[in-house]
Amino acid sequence: MVGIKTNFLLICLLVNNMAQQWYRMRTTYPDFLAICTEQKVASFLSCAALGRETNDATFFFEADKNHCRWNCTFIFRTGVSDGNIEWRKYEIESTKNSAPKKTITSSSVYGNAYHDWSPKYATDSIFQSGGIKIFHSANETSPWIMVDLKDVTTVIYLRIYVRMDGLGERFHDVAVEVANSSSYIQRGFYKGPAMTQEVVEILCDDPTNARYVRLRIIHGSRNVLNIAELEIYTK
Repeated sequence: MVGIKTNFLLICLLVNNMAQQWYRMRTTYPDFLAICTEQKVASFLSCAALGRETNDATFFFEADKNHCRWNCTFIFRTGVSDGNIEWRKYEIESTKNSAPKKTITSSSVYGNAYHDWSPKYATDSIFQSGGIKIFHSANETSPWIMVDLKDVTTVIYLRIYVRMDGLGERFHDVAVEVANSSSYIQRGFYKGPAMTQEVVEILCDDPTNARYVRLRIIHGSRNVLNIAELEIYTK
């Protein structure tokens, strides 16, 4: 019996360490307002498991009371703090945002007005509050935006800042498609529709190794893709 209990404890410790490797705790908080599902859980591991089950890149855990927040909707807000310092924010483990300073292309640009709506604005690290200097496609069946990471890279998740001055619902039925040459496969999906100012996180299937990362609306017939900012987190 002692041997069984010892083995059980070792398994629990191993799985808990794996959960800690999946996610890392953030010590600085972004300008997000989080609206989450919340409940009491048995442990940090249980909270991490809930996050994995719903393909969350982010969850929150309050260790003193074993409370978990997951399946969150994030809204971009300036001046947001962590609120209650007892809550700890965990993100899926990644190394950096690899999107800035990369070649970026799109299926179209609204009115061919590249000065106002070029795809380059999606990775300039500037969070525009208005409807210009963001990426804005033309009205088409399946608009897309694509980032060339230059090298084959392990892609963990994408964070998309939806248009902030209105029309957030345009971001819907979006597939994350990746390729190393010209043949794309789907490795993530967001149903939506999003809300104005929403910050959408899409966790990619594991493993996802690719050079080209594309966001594409795959349902509907009259679609417009608007993105204020796109971040691609990699290892």
